[in-house]
Amino acid sequence: MARLRDLLTAMWRPSAPTGGDAASPSVPESPALPPAEAEPVEPIPLPSFAPGLWDSPLSRLAALGPAPSLLVVKLDHAGDFVTALPAIRRLREVFPASRLTLLCAPFMRDFAAATGLFDAVHGFDYYPARGHPPASVPDAALAALAGLDLPPIDIAIDLRHADDSRALLAALPVWFRVGFAGLDTRHDLDLALPEMEASARASGLLAPLPAGVRLSALAEVLASAFRAVQADHAAPIPLGALPVLPDFPEGYVVLAPGARLAIKLWPVEHWRALAERLLDAGGLGLGLVLTGTAEEEPLCAAIAAGLPAGRVVNLAGRQDLAGLAAVVYGARAVVALDSAPAHMAAALGRPTLCLFSGLADIESWAPAGPRVAVLSAHASCAPCLLSDIAQCAHGHGCMTRLTPDHALAGLSALGLEFAGVPLH
Repeated sequence: MARLRDLLTAMWRPSAPTGGDAASPSVPESPALPPAEAEPVEPIPLPSFAPGLWDSPLSRLAALGPAPSLLVVKLDHAGDFVTALPAIRRLREVFPASRLTLLCAPFMRDFAAATGLFDAVHGFDYYPARGHPPASVPDAALAALAGLDLPPIDIAIDLRHADDSRALLAALPVWFRVGFAGLDTRHDLDLALPEMEASARASGLLAPLPAGVRLSALAEVLASAFRAVQADHAAPIPLGALPVLPDFPEGYVVLAPGARLAIKLWPVEHWRALAERLLDAGGLGLGLVLTGTAEEEPLCAAIAAGLPAGRVVNLAGRQDLAGLAAVVYGARAVVALDSAPAHMAAALGRPTLCLFSGLADIESWAPAGPRVAVLSAHASCAPCLLSDIAQCAHGHGCMTRLTPDHALAGLSALGLEFAGVPLH
């Protein structure tokens, strides 16, 4: 055994290096490995831009007029219907001149008609009086729904908490759809609240609201959106004293070129070109009023430089918010960025063109009002949420791609004309 151990030791003893220190063992070289193939680097796609007006759901709601027809969809059980009555009563209060139609289960039709809340009640046999709804909407149900031959409806609101009937809502002849949306499912809804019960239960973080409160919340969302786009609402905005302005026979357009962050700004040369085009369109009767803070006075001055002095007024730094509201309220139109003047003009019901950058979520922060057009580059990198324009690696394309021609098209979409000539 000892002999075998000595033999193995001799076999594995390192040999002395040639021409070197015999006491230093040599380390055999590792066999050469083929070079590892580098992982392919996926190129970062450049953002795309498609300048034009944003198709806002609220603009579509405004287009329906002051008395749109409403369809309430409440197809589930008796107790569910009773919990929905406060929400339905709220809808009747907000839409007093609208035709209110109900689509409910046949066994609820007489009870629903007796409430006096509806102009018409239609029964549709979908949910059983006892038991659970179908797991998915069968084709036969869609065909039966089409067989009801309902007239076209402006707004439909589905007052079912779960989203298992949204396919029915999508199949109805409706212009504007409102309902709850499940967090894991896409729905063709124009106005939605997230479904609250299952998502709260799954997250373990939230307590679901009581059923009737949830339905009233959805009805109130529709009510608030509708009021935001109506021309005859009273916005709670205080109006200050209107400063002395020249007598502009055709009124004036407010240009508000400033914003809190530079990444929201539109190039000065674009503002100047737009100002020149507006003055040309209005003949000698149209004026321009530039507004802004004291810090924005140089910006407004740069835009006004070289324009006819008698037709351009620079009010930057000369008014507080209430004074700004008075100037905005008296304007023929307001052109502004995603900033206070745009939201103020929209809330006061003035024709408003908002040039919206890629910084914020346009669906959340675009101004809402009865006559609002939102111009966007529709940048694929938006919302970027960058606080510093130096962080933008794409040349600030969300704003530089918007041209004065795009702005004039937006004003034209608002139905504006000067000296009897529509903008183009």
